[in-house]
Amino acid sequence: MEKSERLRILNALVEHIANGTTADAGGIMRVPMSDFTCPELLTQEQEAFFRTTPLLMGLSSQLPERNAYWSDNATGVPLLLVRDGEGRFRAYANVCRHRGSLVVPEGRGCKDRFTCPFHAWTYGIDGRLLAVNKSDHFGNVESLGLRLIELPSAEMHGTLWVRPTGGDPLDEEQCLSGLQHDLLHWNLSDYPHAGTQVIDARMNWKLGVVSYGEIYHLNILHAKTVGKEVHGNLQTFERFKNNYRMVFANQKIDLMRMLMPNRSLWPYRQVTATVYFFFPNVIMMVDAFGVDVLRIFPLEGSPSKSRTIHTWYIDPKVKQHFMDHAISVDDRLKRFRDAVENEDYVMAADIQTNAECGNQSEIVLGRNEAALQHCHNALRLGVGRDPLPVEDV
Repeated sequence: MEKSERLRILNALVEHIANGTTADAGGIMRVPMSDFTCPELLTQEQEAFFRTTPLLMGLSSQLPERNAYWSDNATGVPLLLVRDGEGRFRAYANVCRHRGSLVVPEGRGCKDRFTCPFHAWTYGIDGRLLAVNKSDHFGNVESLGLRLIELPSAEMHGTLWVRPTGGDPLDEEQCLSGLQHDLLHWNLSDYPHAGTQVIDARMNWKLGVVSYGEIYHLNILHAKTVGKEVHGNLQTFERFKNNYRMVFANQKIDLMRMLMPNRSLWPYRQVTATVYFFFPNVIMMVDAFGVDVLRIFPLEGSPSKSRTIHTWYIDPKVKQHFMDHAISVDDRLKRFRDAVENEDYVMAADIQTNAECGNQSEIVLGRNEAALQHCHNALRLGVGRDPLPVEDV
């Protein structure tokens, strides 16, 4: 994000604060509650979004060195992500070419070869089949070309992307849609992995995604936690094809307004938080302390269960501050989890219950919930459904 863009956003936030206005979409949108309960729709979404769409997996520091690996099953397709001996990011289907078992158990580590725990077939980090246990008994398989199945993958400006099934190489513009400059500005490759936690919830996965797409609720639901620090219901919003960027201000912006009239000198990250939606299921939040990445998935093939995988990457500039002041990374992760699990996702579970009961047929998104309107329609279009209209009321 270039300096001129940051200044434009700061000016817009100050105007919103001064006038009590907010970014809006110009109307309201009605979303059918059946979108959160329909098993057939979930089947379509799982195929369209979690099989054949490029997915943001995390930042580059998930694979910090050569021969690092990460085995991940969250998409429903077991994946093996590696940084090979030349430092290149690659992705494979985590399946042994012998009998189809997982080659590598879920987790992460560092090694240059992988041995299947079933019959000890061994593969190199470059995907080659290196050894077949008791090959003289099994038979000659060299002519079959049995490598690990490589999947389309790409490392883009400090982020890791994979398509869980085969196909053409990944297209950067399709994935990032103009947000390349933002990612370059944040220097995401420099952010070390600080911790990961999993939050399961009784809600449709889309309710998880949209939980982060508005701050209309912030000073109410989170009044005793993060709501004390943030200007609620005041944000900027921009679409980037299927993705979006939303920026809101914290209370420090008021101090800047008093002490430093020249807004171009304001410490942007100290007075704002920037929220990105990366289609179809990832929320990335950038603030003064680092980057939070939330990957949200359906769970157990149920429209009423979801899994959020939250990973925090600490800003290298504040890592030493945490150490010097004995601030625990685990404490920061717990505070984040408490707000999400005990506040946001409790409300989402209530919505899920009412959707299943059929107490009402739709929910209403206001003009100040533009990001949610965009997100719902991007996901509808992604499975070939008509977009929902925006009503001028």
